Amino acid sequence: MWLPNQCVVEQVVVLKAPPEEVYAFINNPAEWPKWTILNKKTDPSVIHLYAGPMQGKGARMQWSGDKVGNGQLIITESTNPYSITYVQKEEGGEDTTRGEFVLQQVNRGTMVHWKQRTPLADNPLGRVQGAIRKYKKQNELQQSLQGLNNLISNNSKRRASK
Repeated sequence: MWLPNQCVVEQVVVLKAPPEEVYAFINNPAEWPKWTILNKKTDPSVIHLYAGPMQGKGARMQWSGDKVGNGQLIITESTNPYSITYVQKEEGGEDTTRGEFVLQQVNRGTMVHWKQRTPLADNPLGRVQGAIRKYKKQNELQQSLQGLNNLISNNSKRRASK
C-alpha cells in the first residue's frame, strides 16, 4: 500500500481587494487572530505572543490555548505584495509545516493561493495519521480564508460608509 510521505493542503480564493490590502493582513502575524482559526472565537483561552519585527521576514507569533494547542509561526520570506512563506511548529509535533501564500492580482481583486506542506513519519501509522491531518488542515485553511474574506469585506464596507 502506497501512502504519501508528506501532508500537502492548499486552498485558493479570490478576494475583492487589491493585493496590497490582502498582503497587509497576512504579512503581520498580529493580524492573523483576526482571520485565522487561532482566535478567541475558536478557543476563548488562546493567548498570543509576538516577537521580532511586526511584519515581514522574521516576524513571529506564538500561541497557547486549550483547543488550538500550542505552537509558533515565523515568517521566513516576504515579497510585497505578492508572496509570503513561513514555518509553523506545533507543540507535541515533531514536524515543521512550511507554508506559503501567493497573491495574484485578477480582474475582480486578488487570487490568494495558500499551500502548506508537512512531512509525515516514515512508518505506516504516521502515513495513515497524515490522511487525518490533511482533512483537519484542509478545513482549517478553508475556515481561515473565509475569515480573511469576511475581514476584508467588513473593512471595505467601513471605508465605503465614511
